[in-house]
Amino acid sequence: MMIRTASFQKISLGALALLALLVVGGCGARQENLSLLPADDLYSRGAAAFQEGDYEEAIRMLEYFANQYLGDPRVPEARMMLGDASMARRQYATAATHYMRLVNDFPNHELNLQARFRTCEAYYRLSPKPPLDQEYTRSALAHCQSVVEYFPGTEEATQAAEYVSELRHKLAQKEYDTGNFYFRRRAYASAVSSFEQVLAQFPETSVAPMALERMIEAYERMGYVEDAEEARQRLLRDYPQSPQAQALRL
Repeated sequence: MMIRTASFQKISLGALALLALLVVGGCGARQENLSLLPADDLYSRGAAAFQEGDYEEAIRMLEYFANQYLGDPRVPEARMMLGDASMARRQYATAATHYMRLVNDFPNHELNLQARFRTCEAYYRLSPKPPLDQEYTRSALAHCQSVVEYFPGTEEATQAAEYVSELRHKLAQKEYDTGNFYFRRRAYASAVSSFEQVLAQFPETSVAPMALERMIEAYERMGYVEDAEEARQRLLRDYPQSPQAQALRL
C-alpha cells in the first residue's frame, strides 16, 4: 500500500510539473516581445487581426506599431484601425483619442474627413441623457459642427448635421429641466433665467416655445403682468405653429 501511494504521488507531481510547463509556455506566447518584430510584421499582423474581428490583438499590434514607427506612411491607417477597433469594443473615448491623433498628426491626409466624423460619432455615443452632466454632449457638438463647417456637401456632413440637431435639443432640454427645477421650488427668477438661456442659445429647438410657455407662467406667479404679456406675444410671433402658441389662441 505504501508503494502504491508513493507511485501515485510521483505521478501526481509529474502531472503538475507538466501542467506548470504548459502554463508557462502559454504565458510566454501571450507575452510576445513586440520590440523584436519588424514594422512590416506588426502592421500586417495587426491589420489581419482587425479584419478578422480580433480587436484586442489588433490594438496590441497596431498601437505598438503606431507609437514606435511614427514616420511610417502606414501610421494614419493604423490610427484609423485603432479607432475603429476601440469603437467596436465601445471604448468611445479611446477611439476619439486615436482619431484625433490622426487628424492632428496628419492634417492633410485623405483619411482626415473620416477621422473627424468618427470623432464626432464617438462623442455622440458618449453623450448621456439630459439629466446627467453634458460635458460629452458639448464635445460631440463641437466636433460634429466642425465636420458640417469644413466638409459641406459630404455624406459625413449630412449625418453630422443630424447629430448637431439632436445634441442641441438635448442641451436645450437640460437647460429647460433646470428651469423647471427652480420653478417647482418657486424660485421663479432663477427659472426665468434658465428659460431665457434656452431661447438665447437654442431658439430653433422645439424646447424654445416650451420655455416661453413656462416663462409666462413664472412671470404671472411673480405678478409681472407686462413681462408675462411680452413673453406671450413673443411666443405667438416667433413660434406661431407650436402647440404652445396654438393653446394660447384657444
